[in-house]
Amino acid sequence: MQTHDHICPWCQTEIVWDPEIGPEEACPHCYNDLGDYRSLKLSASQPGQESDLEEDDEEDHDEEHDVEDEDTVEDTDLLDDYDDEEPEGPDEYEEGVQRVLDTQIEVPECSNCHSFMLFAGTRTLESGFVPAVPVGLNEPLLKAVHTSKMYVCPSCFKIEHVLDDEDRLAMIELLKNNK
Repeated sequence: MQTHDHICPWCQTEIVWDPEIGPEEACPHCYNDLGDYRSLKLSASQPGQESDLEEDDEEDHDEEHDVEDEDTVEDTDLLDDYDDEEPEGPDEYEEGVQRVLDTQIEVPECSNCHSFMLFAGTRTLESGFVPAVPVGLNEPLLKAVHTSKMYVCPSCFKIEHVLDDEDRLAMIELLKNNK
């Protein structure tokens, strides 16, 4: 039984199919369509020879001249719709984010989208927090009044809190000294 090999143009995976079943319609790895839809086939030609693509263009060009329609859109019209005033490169928002990041000592990564987070300030919990005392410790891990640093993600706007340095060191000392 002979098998035929085909390379998926999307994920570059080799697809082996049986001639009795026939070719796959979709890639079994990336599930993209393997037909001619969304595919472009180019052929190279030697200097002095016309390629199949050039022949097709000439046939299409002749057919275009045969059809006289005022509603046809030329390629240059598509370029006119392009907004030339749109700046290339980072916009003002991205530049502002980068300016703030450049001044930060700690730059944590967002757990949601992995962008760098901006330091937004500190938060002190004075009421509403009841500290738990773990078994084997005589003191809670955190005091009732503690401070955390608040970071905000400039991409997905998720807010994360990190224990402030002073309260972090106090917790480390508590765990190290309690035996």
